[in-house]
Amino acid sequence: MIFLDPRNDVAFKKIFGSEEHKNITISFLNSILELTGEQAIVSVDFLNNEQLPQMIDKKDNVLDVFCIDQSRNKYIVELQVNRVKEFGKRMVYYGAKTYSMQLDKGKPYHHLIPVIVLSVVDFIMFPEKKEYKSIHQILDNKTYEHDIRELAFAFVELPKFTKKEDKLETDEDKWIFFIRNIKKQTKIPTLLAYGEFEEACHVVQRMTWSEQELNTYDDAFVRATDYQTGMELAQEEGAAKARIEFARKLMKRGISIEIIAEDTGLSIAEIQQLK
Repeated sequence: MIFLDPRNDVAFKKIFGSEEHKNITISFLNSILELTGEQAIVSVDFLNNEQLPQMIDKKDNVLDVFCIDQSRNKYIVELQVNRVKEFGKRMVYYGAKTYSMQLDKGKPYHHLIPVIVLSVVDFIMFPEKKEYKSIHQILDNKTYEHDIRELAFAFVELPKFTKKEDKLETDEDKWIFFIRNIKKQTKIPTLLAYGEFEEACHVVQRMTWSEQELNTYDDAFVRATDYQTGMELAQEEGAAKARIEFARKLMKRGISIEIIAEDTGLSIAEIQQLK
């Protein structure tokens, strides 16, 4: 068997953002976000990406899975392969913007529903943290009570996950192992050969993809590689010419001026002049 890489944004969306495979999404969210009992997700409806705030940019190397559960909680799942500056702040912005844009003028605040942002990153985001996963919530500073549940953020740092197949114990272990290692396998691992895990393995079998889907998958990989190459060039050379050239490429892809400024170090005025 040949498996495609779930870290490719096209593959990731097909696995975790598909109407056909909602049970995979439910299992993934419940295990990573540690939702059990009455808090467990039992159903999800996928929302169109167009329903995200307009100021949230759709970048080539980031995939959004946007859904809502039976309790009316909204979830944004982000896959980030390449390191970007201030990624944590960007996720807070995404969550806060999604939350605030729910309320039309004149509507009461009870219309607002919680937003949970889950980011799976293929780089070390928190060097000081030993664990590969961290969940950030609004807690009382003294009692640690979770009174305000409107926003929460979870980060999974794939490079920190080092468990081998024979050490997998929880559903969370199995999902992270799947995302990070299934592409290296030649058959479905024994501990993943059931339920949603087996279904996910079948989704990423190369032989089940059409030629058009494979071309889209390859294009996404090339774009992500180009993005990383451009970032490394700008960082290593530190030259104005390299930063300007990279900014022009990002502009052609429709990335906002604010994010281009953040990623290149150019001022907003300098970027506007490039137009």
